[in-house]
Amino acid sequence: MKFSKLTSALLMAAAVGIAAAPLSSAIAAPDAAKIAERKAKKSQAVGEKAGKAIAKAFELYNAGDVKGAIALLEPVQPTADFDKAYVWRFLGQMLIEKDQNRALSLMEKAAKLDVLSFNDQRDLLRTVADVNTAAGNWQKALDFYNKWMDFTGEKDATVELRIANCYYQMKQFAKVIAPADRAIAALPKPSKDPYTMKFAAYYELKQIKKAIEVLETLLTLFPAEKQNWVYLGQFYLMDEQPEKALAIFDLAYKQGLLKSENEIKNLANLYNQGNLPYYAASLLEKHMNAGLLKKDRTNLTSIATSYNASREFAKSAKYFGILGELEKDGDAYRRQGDSLTMIDKHGDAIVAFNKALDLGVKERGKVHASMIGAYFYQGKMREAHQQVQLARQHGQEKIANSWAGWVKERAEKKGIKL
Repeated sequence: MKFSKLTSALLMAAAVGIAAAPLSSAIAAPDAAKIAERKAKKSQAVGEKAGKAIAKAFELYNAGDVKGAIALLEPVQPTADFDKAYVWRFLGQMLIEKDQNRALSLMEKAAKLDVLSFNDQRDLLRTVADVNTAAGNWQKALDFYNKWMDFTGEKDATVELRIANCYYQMKQFAKVIAPADRAIAALPKPSKDPYTMKFAAYYELKQIKKAIEVLETLLTLFPAEKQNWVYLGQFYLMDEQPEKALAIFDLAYKQGLLKSENEIKNLANLYNQGNLPYYAASLLEKHMNAGLLKKDRTNLTSIATSYNASREFAKSAKYFGILGELEKDGDAYRRQGDSLTMIDKHGDAIVAFNKALDLGVKERGKVHASMIGAYFYQGKMREAHQQVQLARQHGQEKIANSWAGWVKERAEKKGIKL
């Protein structure tokens, strides 16, 4: 898996519903007295001329005629600061979809005047931050989120998460952690989004152990989500903790979370790496029989070799035979023969060895050497002697010589002339 793609995918998931960006590095320190003063401030009213235009524009807007409302307000030239702020704010909000840059310009000018009621100014600062985020103006968005926090003094988990996201987009990864932690603290119930931000930041900072800690927490909080199991297992592998990776993937599989071909193959590889070849073979066999895995060279070889490593020789012989027949592979039949000799099926082994020779194998001498024992244990000394000679001819002198004395001695005892 390519983790650059992984982190971007995670952040896309975490940013769902976020139309804005985050805050500055320093935590705002709002002035409680000023906030109380702003809240207590009496609301102003717009002037008569501006008020009429605004009222008519509202009528058009509520009737769905946004273009008409914009056309009505654009010529208005208010003189009082409050009227300016009110008109610019309303006009800017209506222009967001049509002309984002102009909308921002108008709303930023309105916010700068700081004359609107507490609620209107609060909402305006947040809107400006959100629209800047949508435009990818990360630093400006941060500035306005800071202004919003300073103006309201509120602790808002969503804003903190947007701050973390913005720092991430600006590649200031170390600054992502604090707002993500503040979002976690402010949330009434756990959400995966701030943890996702922390994980992505730690990964970018190459702090893999820290990233693992976050993933472990995510898994504890959201055990039903497959990606938490998969990512944690993969990061254990990155951190060279294969035992933990295997435990995680094994548990995920037992819960029915691993279902794809690649996931099954990866788990089988981990079983083999953990010296559990029987589990690897039986896993692949189960899913090949179910149709998830193809009955091809790769999968048949993996099943056969894993069963062979776990000393399940009858099963390994079965799958080497299937492979030999499917691929017309002499080496597969050679390995089938070797497996059969391990369970004393020497006659069947001879059949497999002959198929190997007929199809052609790179190391014919090894086949002949194996056939010596298969014939010997059947009491067929002449055939065993013949294989001794053939093994010598094909570069297996040492093995052939070690068998030669045994074959001769047994033949003499049985009265067989070689």
